[in-house]
Amino acid sequence: MSTRDDHWSREPGRWEATLQPEAWATIPTIATPRPSPDGRKIAYSRGYDGRLDIWVLDLDTGQTMQLTDVARPQGPDLSQRQASSIAWTPDSGTIVFASNQEGKLWAVPASGGPSRQIDEAAGNHHSPSVSPDGTRVAYVAERGEAVDIFVAAINGSWVRVLSDLESDDYVAEPKWSPDGRSIVWMQWPHYDMPWDEAAVVVADVETGERRIVAGGERVINNWPQWSPNGESIFYMSDNGSQHPGLWAVHPDGSEPEPLVTGMHDHLWPAVSPDGTAIAFTRNDYNENQVCVFARGETRQLTDERGVHTELAWIDERRLVCVYQSPLAPPDLWEITVDGERRQLTFSATGGVVGGDLVEPEVISWQSRDGLTVHGMLFQPREIQPGKHPLVVHIHGGPVGQANKTWIPWIQYLVQRGYVVLAPNYRGSKGYGRSFMEALYGDWGGGDLDDNVTGVEAVIARGAVDPTRVVATGGSAGGYSTLICMTRAPEVFKAGIARYGIANLATFTDRTWIFERHYIAKLMGGTGGARGDLYRERSPLTHVDNVRGPLLILQGEDDIVCHRSEMDTMAAALEHAGKHVEYTVYPDEGHGWKHVSTIIDDARRSDDFLVRMVLNR
Repeated sequence: MSTRDDHWSREPGRWEATLQPEAWATIPTIATPRPSPDGRKIAYSRGYDGRLDIWVLDLDTGQTMQLTDVARPQGPDLSQRQASSIAWTPDSGTIVFASNQEGKLWAVPASGGPSRQIDEAAGNHHSPSVSPDGTRVAYVAERGEAVDIFVAAINGSWVRVLSDLESDDYVAEPKWSPDGRSIVWMQWPHYDMPWDEAAVVVADVETGERRIVAGGERVINNWPQWSPNGESIFYMSDNGSQHPGLWAVHPDGSEPEPLVTGMHDHLWPAVSPDGTAIAFTRNDYNENQVCVFARGETRQLTDERGVHTELAWIDERRLVCVYQSPLAPPDLWEITVDGERRQLTFSATGGVVGGDLVEPEVISWQSRDGLTVHGMLFQPREIQPGKHPLVVHIHGGPVGQANKTWIPWIQYLVQRGYVVLAPNYRGSKGYGRSFMEALYGDWGGGDLDDNVTGVEAVIARGAVDPTRVVATGGSAGGYSTLICMTRAPEVFKAGIARYGIANLATFTDRTWIFERHYIAKLMGGTGGARGDLYRERSPLTHVDNVRGPLLILQGEDDIVCHRSEMDTMAAALEHAGKHVEYTVYPDEGHGWKHVSTIIDDARRSDDFLVRMVLNR
């Protein structure tokens, strides 16, 4: 039997972890809370081992029930953009959802019973919104390159297009006006993303007449919400600011007015049923806290270290949201206007509850060009100076953010004795538009400098062994991992890349419509105009530079980063005589959903680090 002193005297990286992959792999994924109009129930999605279902929670009794069976909901999933999958009918009796059955809309009784398909129009359908009288449903329909708002009778008797078939814009999140005469949605050009430029559009349901009520070049206007009386639309906009704030505008586009602004990103607006308050989240120091704007003043309701998202009002005094933190997986929480909190779902397993988890430290450093870069540093509770391997955990996007969410793999690494840095390199959200746009035209350049200087800053603290620095990440983070290994091999001694990009010139050939044109934004032009830069910033070009070993993990069915990218990279590394280990997981896409895959990833990655980093 080893003692505590024996445990801590062993080499960092080989410590026994309290948190085990089997504990976090079996946690269900809780998301998409949707309160019923009568405030008595909450529908939500629950994902487990590759299956996603709609569950309903009775707020009076606390009982939960799975509603879906044969037809199951789409999303929440990276491949669903900003899509939602659940909508209530006004009488609180039925839930309409976007299903996995050929992408059509289905309905299921909220008290239980068989599901039924309610539309047959062409394409993949999502983001349903039921009209106030309960007779119609608006939704997003994707048909190849065309993405439009459709309106259909809820009994499936007719369907028509409401948005512009000639438009090349992407549309999302339709919502009915209280009188049922209009629908508001957000839209943005295909060559952009909703965090670059987006407009709020209102359309007359009968005539089809459309008008942009909030727009502007390089201005984001998103997440529109109707006031209960239909006289205002509330939305988030960065008009004239570095950060999105809360705005209001009349449905005819008149009198736009900023309500809440400041040096933070404001997100997830939700209007109370009586229209007297608007809830939203504020991004601050890698946390998202819930605030309420009422009677001209803003009050912060939460202060827990973590991230609150997907706000929705239950009634005039209660909100529901998804809350997660480095110490707790996502669950539904109830928050009152007085700041009282109550946990509604409990997804953590016993192995997580007793997992001895750590909070990160928010740090900053100077990059090569003097830009201030921020990140989160996770460290073991006890430090052996100069002995700890460093893992740089690079977020995806690349326009994303490392914040205080539930990432059990990081906690596991820390318990094993690693120091983990989660950098928010240039291009990350949360630090203003200028910081985000500093990446554009230079992906794989300045952001690499940000990650390298982050490593240097952590090494200077004295805990890390500079000969044992590892890069890891998925999606855009997988691309960054490969860039670290090919263009900074003197810094990064090993890499674990999940579903990344090898060749920027070919990536757009087989990726999904949502990001097909976005590489041009990140690279400052198309491959034809900027071909030299595309080649220079493609990891495939610099395979010969690789010095350390690489583990590459890929989903067979990934529609975002097609497996051909990692097939090509692995083959090129092998041909160049480099050490590469490549695994493709069947029935997985852009991220893992099966328990067995999550466990295999963790075990395989841990074994790779022991063999290729600690044993060398």
